[in-house]
This record gives sequence, C-alpha cells and structure tokens, in this order.
Amino acid sequence: MNRNKRFVTAVLLLTLFSPLMAAESKNSASVLQNYNTGLELQNNENFYAASQYYLEVVADNPAFTEAWFKLAECSYKLGEFDLALQYLENAEKYEKNNNQIQNLKGMVYVSLGKIEEGKQIFNDILKKYPNDIDAHFGLAEIELYEGRFSGAQNQYLEALKRNNTNRKALLSLALVNAERQNHTQAVNYLRQALSYYSGDPEVHYLAAIIYSMQGDYITAEKHCRIAVEVNSNYDKAYDMLSTVLYQQGRYSEVIDISDYLISRNRKNTNAWFIKGVAQNKLGNSASAIQTWTSGLSINPQDELMRSAMENEIRNTLSLEDNRRRSYAQYHLDNAKQYNSRYDGSGAVYEYQRALLLDPMNYEARAAYANILEINGMYELYLEQLKFIKEHNYEGLTAKQKTSVNDKIEAFESLLIDNLGKRWNVDPFYLDKTRWSIAIFYEENNNSFIHADTNRLAATAAADIFSGVAITSVKTQVTPISGFGEAFKNARAGNFDYFIVLSLSEGENDMTLNSTMYSGRTGLEIIKNSFYCTGNNRFSTVLRRFRNSVLEKLTVRGKIIARNGKTVLVDLGKSENIVADASFKIIKKGQVKTADSGSGLYYKDADVLGTLVITNAGEEISEAVIENHGFYDKINIDDEIVLAAMPDTKTNNDANGNAIDNVPAADEKGKAVVKNEVKGEELVDEIRKAVERPSILDLLRNIY
Repeated sequence: MNRNKRFVTAVLLLTLFSPLMAAESKNSASVLQNYNTGLELQNNENFYAASQYYLEVVADNPAFTEAWFKLAECSYKLGEFDLALQYLENAEKYEKNNNQIQNLKGMVYVSLGKIEEGKQIFNDILKKYPNDIDAHFGLAEIELYEGRFSGAQNQYLEALKRNNTNRKALLSLALVNAERQNHTQAVNYLRQALSYYSGDPEVHYLAAIIYSMQGDYITAEKHCRIAVEVNSNYDKAYDMLSTVLYQQGRYSEVIDISDYLISRNRKNTNAWFIKGVAQNKLGNSASAIQTWTSGLSINPQDELMRSAMENEIRNTLSLEDNRRRSYAQYHLDNAKQYNSRYDGSGAVYEYQRALLLDPMNYEARAAYANILEINGMYELYLEQLKFIKEHNYEGLTAKQKTSVNDKIEAFESLLIDNLGKRWNVDPFYLDKTRWSIAIFYEENNNSFIHADTNRLAATAAADIFSGVAITSVKTQVTPISGFGEAFKNARAGNFDYFIVLSLSEGENDMTLNSTMYSGRTGLEIIKNSFYCTGNNRFSTVLRRFRNSVLEKLTVRGKIIARNGKTVLVDLGKSENIVADASFKIIKKGQVKTADSGSGLYYKDADVLGTLVITNAGEEISEAVIENHGFYDKINIDDEIVLAAMPDTKTNNDANGNAIDNVPAADEKGKAVVKNEVKGEELVDEIRKAVERPSILDLLRNIY
C-alpha cells in the first residue's frame, strides 16, 4: 500500500512540474540559439548586431559568462573600451580567475591608456601560467604602443615557441617585420602561415597587405583575389584589391569594384573615396566630385575624402557655382563648434577654409570680419567690409546694408591717419614672401584605410600655408624615389627648405610624419611626428605640422621707406609684431639660411644696425634705427631679422590665442611666439589617447 502511494505521488509531481521543465528547456534552447546567432554575426565582424543577441542572452541568463565575455569582445572591437570593461566585470562575478577574461581586460586597459595596469595583468598571468600565449600578445601590444618593435617581435616569438603553428603569432611577426621593412623575414613568416592555413581568407588578405607594403602589387592582387574567391562577402579584401589595382593604374577596374562594393553596402565610404580618386585620375573631375559628395553625405568626418574633393572643387568649379555654398557649410558648422570651445584660432582656420571654397559666402566673411574686429585688426576688417559691399550687397537686407555702410564710414574715419596714409603706402599690395619651401612625398605602400594618402597629405600640407603671406610653399605632383631626388629638386628650385611627408592612419587615428631639410645643404633641420585621434584629426595634424614649420622660420622683413632715423618696415601685428620688438638690419641680399639647423647666417660686416618697433600697425610698422659704426649705410630694401621680442610678446585674439599662421622664430631659429593648436590636448585627455603604429588595428583583428 505504501509502495502504491509513493508511486501515485511521484506521478502527481511529475504531472505538476513537467510544464515548468518543458518551459525551462524551451528557454534554454532560445538562449543557446541567440548565443550561436551572436557568435556567427561576430565572426562576420557584424559587432553591433552580435551585441544585441548577446544582450538578450544575458537578460535571460545573467550567469552566462561566455556571453558577457563576447559582449566585451564586441565592444572592444568597436572601440567602446569603458563599456567592454563593464561587461568584463560582470563576467568576473562568475569566473574571476578565467585567463581569457583577464587577458581581454588587460587589452582594454592598454587601449584606455592604462599601460601599467595592463602590463601588471599580463605579467601576473605569466607568473602562474608561463605558456599563456594571449598574455604574450598583450605584452607585444604594449611594446608597440611604446614604440619598441623589437620588443613586440620578441613577445610574438615567445608565443610562437609555445605553439609553432599559431596563426596570430605567425601573421603578427610577418606584419611587424614588414612594417620594419625586414621584407625577407616578413615573407618567411607569411609563407609559414600560408602553409598551415592555405585557403584561409584572412591569411590571404594580410598577405596582400604585406606584399603591397613591399610594392609587389601583382602578388598582392593574387592574394586579394584568393581571399574574395574563398569568401565573397569579404569586403576588406575587396577594398584592398581596389587599392592594389589603383597602385597599378588600372582605374577603370577600381571603379567597377567600387560600384560592386557600394551596391552591397552604400555605407562603405572607402569605396566611395577610391572610386572618386580613380575617376579623377581618368580626368573625370565632375564625376569625382559627385562621387565624393555622395560618400561624404554618408560619412562627413572622412577628412581625406573631403580634402581631395575640396582641392578639385577649387580647381574646377566656377566661382558662381551654387554648390560651393553647400560645400563651405561644413566648415561654417565646424567654426561654430570651435567657437563654443573658445578656440579662436580653430574658428579662424575653418572660416578661411570656407572662404577658399566659397569666396562670396556672406556668413563666413562676416564672421571672419568680426573676429578681425575683436582682435583690433581694423584695417583688415575694413577690407572685408568693402569686399562684402562689392560682392554681397544685393543679397543683404536693408538693415544689413545700412549696418555695412555705417561701419565702412566709421572705420574709414578711424583709419584716416593710419601708417599707410601717413607714408603713402598701400600695405595690401606688398610682396611679403620671405621663405620658399618645397614639400615632397614618397609612394605610399602602407595605407590600409585610404589609397594614395601621402600624395593627398602633401597637397593638403602645401595648401594649409595658402594664408601665410610670408611663405611660398609648393608640392611636387609626382612621388620622389628618395632623399636624393628631393634634395636635387629643392636645390634646383632654389628653395630655402624642403620637407618629406608621410601619413599613416588607423581606423580612428592618424600620424603625420615630417622631416625638414635645408634646401641649400640638404642637412636635416627637424623631424616631427604628429598624432591625433577622434574627429578633425587630419586638419589638426596639418595645423600642428604648419606650426612646427613656422616655429623654425625666422621673422624676416625689409625696410620699405625711411625718414631720417624713422623707418617703415613691412611687418606688423599680422606677424605677431608688437612695440619694442628689436631687429637687426642686414645689407640687402646678404642673408641666407644657416648651414645646419634652423636660423640664419650672415657676416658681421653686413650688419648695418638695429631697429626697435615704436608703432606696430597691422601690416606695416614704424621703427627707430641705430647705425653700426660711424657711417650710415642703411637703405630701403635692406633686410631685417628678429632679434628679440619684449615680455608682452604675443598679439592675442579675444580667446587668448597668438596668431598661429606666421613665422615665429628669432634669428637663431628659436621660437619666440608659441603657435598653439588648441583642443587636441583636451580631446587626448578625455580619450586617454596613446599614439599607435598604423598596423596595430590589423594586429588586433587577427584571431
């Protein structure tokens, strides 16, 4: 009897709980299905969609450690490092000592700029588990961040010792050696990877990059085609294929591949970019501009595409073309952002870019004029008002017309006794050119984002000096073979200096490298590297580059008129000159660049005297001279070079910025006015940015 009761009870319990068990089983199946879907999407690099499925998994099962980890991986790939750290902390609640979690946590710390924290994690793992390969990969990345390629190579070798077929170790060693131009070793490691993983599309894609870095575009093309044949959805390989075809001058094929990629994904801005460049190379400027316009509507922050388009706009579109206004609007919006951050020099730069595109743009010219007025540059302000009256008057409202006319009348009255009127000199027609600079570039073999970046960077670098009246900067259209060709061309062109530029870029950052040489002796003056991340990074590195050059150029001028001991010189507030600035007077034609380093060289016998600024105008200034020796040998057209600035040495705008687009050094090439590009320091602090080699994004994406 008892036995029967127990049986009946078991049957009743089974009947009661079977629906709950079935529901739980169904829920588990759903969680697993979502996880597997997320995994598939992640493997196809669709990190946003994968994250959504993983979030559903952890909502149903918060203890699913692997889902938290995969969420962190996706966030890490998307550059959301703080979010990745949160997900890893959730994963640690359930598996605190999981090496996989700890290794990714270390990588996140490194990406956040917390290098020491990341290094501590990797070293702790290796103390317990000396054969943990991922910890060696983490330490290798730290070595790369700190610029030690040999140290990174050693870490990859340590990983390879523990697994001599490890895919990531072999490919990483191949890439690092290719970056260091150790091409024989790079190909050796690459061949090992291909022997173990032949047919793997990513291996062939990276092989294409490595051969492209060596300039072997035929072999690079072969590997690209293998990659897309194995995986027809491999857009990165198609992008690389279009790049190597472009390098071979096969522009029509580039356009065909770009059209295919755009048909699959209109948001592929790399395809829009290179299609436009190829169209431009074929002489179809109108189509190139249209293509770039479409690409920028999708990704307005692609500054290299914008730079290429704006250069073509200025060369081909008539000044009356209505499209110029829409293209200038981007810079007007940027200027407003700079103003909101109290960055006056940044706003001036953007207004000037807008006016280069659309000289008739009333909004840009009025805003630029207002900045000039605030800075006390009344003569330049009056010139802008007169331009508005001449070219924009009909489009103004009655109130605006009255305002312009009243201001012109007021400032003409105010400036009736300015230096130009007193000396009968029109300062706006003076030739102030004192420095000639050539910019060269070598063929670009290591660009993984945009094609032909060195050429675009060199063109933009020369263009950024267009508002600097005292310099003449030109770039050579074709790439140079090396230093020898650059020196030869610079010397033949009688340039004071020449600069060799290169640009490397990651997915969210870029580095502009420049080396400046004497055009007369070929000796190196200075080598710089400008790194920036975030928005406006291309314009930021260009402005920093320009400032670094200007800070090596001596402020030079000449005497343009004389009345006894008082002279008029062609320098003023627009060159940051202030009262009490002192200059040496050098006999005409006797000043040349220093044999080595920056600064000037002249004979003591050619120093005729000194002068001190007594009345600094905007473009011209009055000064008092003092002779050297008994005889007065000072004449019109004798040169003056800056010797010293007074303590109050900057001509500040309303936001406290010195004018940042003029030479800023004394006779010895020492900067006396600090040209600053505001903003990126704050951005870097917020992002905790650390300069990264261009190949780092490639290395990170190797599984």
